[in-house]
Amino acid sequence: MRHELWAAALMLVGVAGGWASAVAVGMGAPVRAGALPLLVTFALGFLVLSALVRASRLKWVGQLREFEAAAALPDPDARSRRTALAPRMFGLLLLPALCVFVIRDAGIVAVCLAMGLDWLGKAVVGAGWERMNGRRLWLAAPAPEEPWRLSYSPAGPAPTAN
Repeated sequence: MRHELWAAALMLVGVAGGWASAVAVGMGAPVRAGALPLLVTFALGFLVLSALVRASRLKWVGQLREFEAAAALPDPDARSRRTALAPRMFGLLLLPALCVFVIRDAGIVAVCLAMGLDWLGKAVVGAGWERMNGRRLWLAAPAPEEPWRLSYSPAGPAPTAN
């Protein structure tokens, strides 16, 4: 779930960075000042709705079935040393920043916010599931023919025998 958290953070920081850059160079804000409360209301409502839908067992959008179907990682120690932030993810920072800066349209801001907030909702639901089940989810398939499947490892270190 750290991958979704990083993706959401980079996307949202990209939107904020593109917005700030547009204002700083005198191009104007991408959203009129009067529409800003509507955009904030949309963003908060979308985040709540996304988290509720992701926390459901709905077939195509709910995540709980996918979390529960995760297989155990064969080597949990190797996975815990890797970071969820990969250099290729910086495109999630640059692309929304560039779109918001160049196009400066409320629709672009809304779409970028919706994508980032959806990832944030998924990360929140995943973190809650991890905490309740004592497992840590990973995007590491147990079989190479199913790269989309999740795996899990114990949340804490394995107990040592004395």
